[in-house]
Amino acid sequence: MDDANFIRQGLHLQGLPFCETDIPYILQIRCTMTLSQNALSAFPYLNMETPITIVDKELLT
Repeated sequence: MDDANFIRQGLHLQGLPFCETDIPYILQIRCTMTLSQNALSAFPYLNMETPITIVDKELLT
């Protein structure tokens, strides 16, 4: 499904201009999105957790 021809056809059907050199970057972004989606499936309530922030007092002065 992550075939370069699939990306080209999808962009062409939507009428979006693209350069051939953009295809590897688009494929990389799709791969990153897929990995993130898999992580969200493994930990569905991760966005509900409150992040912990530690502030160094020396940086504030």
